[in-house]
Order: sequence, then structure tokens, then C-alpha cells
Amino acid sequence: MQVITSLENIRIDERTVVALGNFDGVHIGHRTILEGAVSAARRMGIAAACYTFSNHPVNYFWKKSGKEGEGVKLICTEEDKLALLEELGFDYVINVEFNDYIANMSPRAFVEDILSEKLNADMVCCGFNYTFGARAEGNVDFLKQKGDELAIEVSVHDAVELDGETVSSTLIRKLIAAGDMEKVNRCLGRAYTLSGTVVHGNHIGNRIGFPTMNISAPLSIALPPNGVYFTRAYLDGKCYSAISNLGVKPTIGEHLKSIETFLFDYEGDAYGSDIRVEFLVWERPECKFESVEALRERIALDCKMAEEYHRNSFKK
Repeated sequence: MQVITSLENIRIDERTVVALGNFDGVHIGHRTILEGAVSAARRMGIAAACYTFSNHPVNYFWKKSGKEGEGVKLICTEEDKLALLEELGFDYVINVEFNDYIANMSPRAFVEDILSEKLNADMVCCGFNYTFGARAEGNVDFLKQKGDELAIEVSVHDAVELDGETVSSTLIRKLIAAGDMEKVNRCLGRAYTLSGTVVHGNHIGNRIGFPTMNISAPLSIALPPNGVYFTRAYLDGKCYSAISNLGVKPTIGEHLKSIETFLFDYEGDAYGSDIRVEFLVWERPECKFESVEALRERIALDCKMAEEYHRNSFKK
């Protein structure tokens, strides 16, 4: 898969089917668009391309307005997003920064200069609520109108619903904030994941018999509530049943937010290794215990419940 990071560097001579969208999280609603584009490209014998952004447009406008705060938290990292697009079979991903030039581009210029001229689109796929161009004045009706003029077929995908709700990145962020990881994962079509490089912590886990692998909590990603989660961990190409604590370790003094993961049936030193942690179920909120011994006893109970959960899940 070729990743193109600026409009100036687009050099696509072959014809394409282009998926259009921000695709934050690559959830099941996004997948209907993305899979539709790849399927159409294979059927037509041409290349599959995805036009998306390396930053969230909302955060661009948030920064321009001078508002306080951080804007919108992302559902997955840029690295994970690109990996998911590659898994879906795209030949090209145009992953450009949403900047002043793009924000002020007219809808007509986007269709004519980007889709038709630069991307050589024979077909584009988008969601029913897709907007583009300055002040989001371009919509699917305009896209269809210009598509007719330029011989670009436009495939518009309807909303995907789950439990009577439209699946969207906004909904998923709300579910993450509520700690409803089971529904989050159903909306994503995969497990919500946090990744990082294992670093040294305060080694309390080692002293109480539950050595954990610690990674920093990413600041740009939407995080679930602080607490204990039943998880799966991927380390050195292997999958482990696990339990994780997301939080600041209040029993031993406030620390920067991190993810501490205890892998069942693992022995070894993983410092400096990359680990990927999938969040499956929120067991309980993070608590401040009266003593380290009380913490140890609760962790032992948490682990017992986690092992039972993983055994039952494996049976399914």
C-alpha cells in the first residue's frame, strides 16, 4: 500500500475507486464504505484508493478558533488507522493534513482537481452525510451532479445501525467515556486497542506478585474511565489473556496516567518491547486502598475473575 501525505505528491496514473471520509476509528459504518470501494475496484479491475486526513478537521477548526482544551479525541492512532486500511486491501491511501488550503478549497475544485485530475477516479464511495469543500458546502447531491459531468460514478452508503442507534465516531467516543467496552467493540467490529512500548514503572507489581507491563496512556486518544479491565495482550507475536489497570495508581501516590497489564502464563522481561492491549470488559473503577496489602488482595480477586472470564470466552 502506498501512503501519500501531500496533495503535491499525488502521482496516480491508473484509474481508481476512491473511498472518501475521515474514518476516525474505522468502525463498522466506515467499513461498509471502505469495503465497498475495495470490492468495486477489484470488480472493475482498477486500483482502490482512500482519501482521508492525518488530523481531525474538528481539531483544525478548534485550534484556529483559539478555544481552550484539546478538541476531539481520536478513537485509534494514525498508525493503527493506516494498518486497518492496508488490511482492507487499499492500493493507495491519500493521508493528507487538513490545513488552510483544504479548508478553503471550493467543492468544485475538490471534485475537479483532486478526484478527477489527481486521483483519476472512475468511482467514489462515501457516507450519506459526507460533506467537503469550504464551509462544508459540498454534499452528496453536489458530488453526484459533478460526477455526472465528469463520468465519475458516486456510491452513497446509508447509515449502519446497532441496537437502534446510528454507529458513528461520536457515539463510540461516548461509549468509551462510559466504559461500555463491549458495545464499543461491537461498533468497531474489533477490540478497542491501546499500544505502546513497555517502560519501567515503580515495580510495586513485582513486589506483590503481579508483575505488570507498563505503557503510557496516549494523550490524543479517547480513553475509557480509570479502572480495571479484562484484556488481551499481544507481545512478540503471541496473544495472552490479561488484566489491565488504566489510571494513576492512587494507592501508592498520584502518577501520570498509564496502562499496567498483567499477562497470564507469561514469564520474561519485556522492557523496550511493543505491546498491544485490547480492552474487552470494564470490571471496576480504579480505587485507592488503605494499604499495599489491601491492594494485593483485591488484585488477586480481580485476576481470579479475569481468568474465569477468559476461560468462558475461550469456550465460546
